[in-house]
Parts: sequence; C-alpha cells; structure tokens
Amino acid sequence: MLPAHNACTGARSGQAGAPDMKPSSPANPERAIVDDCWNRIGVYGDGSCALLQEHVHCRNCSAYTAAASELLDRDVPSDYLDEWTDHFSRARRDEEADTESIVVFRIGDEWLGLPTSAFSEFVDMRGIHTLPHRRSGALLGLTNVRGELLVCMSLAEVLGIAAEARAKEPRQRAVYRRLVVIRDKDSRIVFPVDEVHGIHRFHPGQLTEVPATVAKATATYTKAMLPWRDRSIGCLDDQLLFYALNRSLA
Repeated sequence: MLPAHNACTGARSGQAGAPDMKPSSPANPERAIVDDCWNRIGVYGDGSCALLQEHVHCRNCSAYTAAASELLDRDVPSDYLDEWTDHFSRARRDEEADTESIVVFRIGDEWLGLPTSAFSEFVDMRGIHTLPHRRSGALLGLTNVRGELLVCMSLAEVLGIAAEARAKEPRQRAVYRRLVVIRDKDSRIVFPVDEVHGIHRFHPGQLTEVPATVAKATATYTKAMLPWRDRSIGCLDDQLLFYALNRSLA
C-alpha cells in the first residue's frame, strides 16, 4: 500500500524517524525495499509500535513520510502493472470482513468512541479564545488549527461528564491531552480530550445495550457499549452528537 502522508515507525537507520531503506533485491534490482513498519507494528499491523501513543495514527509519524517520499521518487519498476493487478485481485482478508472501526478516546473517567470517518485530525493542546457575550457551557471558544479558526466545544459538558472525574492512570504511563477535530459535511468542530487510544476495529456482534447505570446525558448520545480490555467503550451516535453541537452554537 502506498503511504499518502505520515506513519508509524519500525526499524530506523541513521536519522531518527526515517524508515530502513534496504538495498535492492537481486531479483528486482530496480526497486528499493521499504520497511513498511505500519503494516507490521503500526495501525495496519499488531499495534505494538511505542510511538502510536504519541502519534495516534501512522500517517502522523515521520517514518511514513520518509517512506512515501522514497516510493514516489523511485523509478517505476517494469512489473508495476502486474503487481497492482495482483494486489487488487486478492480476496479481502477474513479478519477485516464485516468489521467496523472507531476512534477510542477518554474524557474524564469515560472511554468513548466515534466512527473513524467522523475524524479529521488530532492536534496538540493550544490556546482557546473565548467569545464575548457567549457564556454557553458547551461553547469554549475558537482555536487555530493550521491557520483556520474552528469552533471549540466541550464534549464533557454535552455528555454531562463531571469536570472532577479524572481517571487514575499509572504515573509511568505517558498521557497526552489532545484537541480532536471532527467533521460533518462542510463543517468542522474541535473538542478537547484527556487521552486518545487510537483506531479500534470490532465486529457489530460484540456490541451490547447501554446499561441503565450510564448517566442520562451520556446515554442519550450513546448507541451501544463495546467491551474493551477491562472496561467498556460508549459508542456515540455521531449524527445525533453533531446535531447537539451545532444546536449549541445557535
């Protein structure tokens, strides 16, 4: 698979973040072998890469960028058409059939999930500028993302997650607060989260009903629960959530 932007990392040589570019194979001297770490230990592999905690997705890692540059700069090999014909004629992997994916994140003590398609990007925490004469608890203000001012909302306020509720994480475990950018049609909205786990694939048969013990506000926007590790993820209804966020702006 040709990487399009950035990615996870695996073996490196020389410069940090650069993929291991191995010599051309004797059978195919016109092609350099790229260490596709994203397929081994990244989001398309077993997810064991230590940098996933920081980058969330392989496309945000310098190794992915370096590999993409190398692939785009090389000469087109003589067997290019045969290789891609074979690639697209293969059957879909069984483990991916009938599965869905969500991005898992934490706000306070709550682990939540939204469809991967709803996400635009993740950025580091930055200044949020409040708006005059707007004191809505859900509206935090405006923040700059790549030169564009986006509305920043409090998902914790919308879901009724208490501000003092903070998960007790082991001290040795690095946790990065992030701003999450989600999109719906032509609009983009930002909200802060306490931690991003990353992409998680699951089979719809794993979903369970929302228990009565879930807080009323959170339950309103939760379609189902997904068992995960030793806890459960609240799978949010993205369309209903966007409706509520946009309504808070009115």
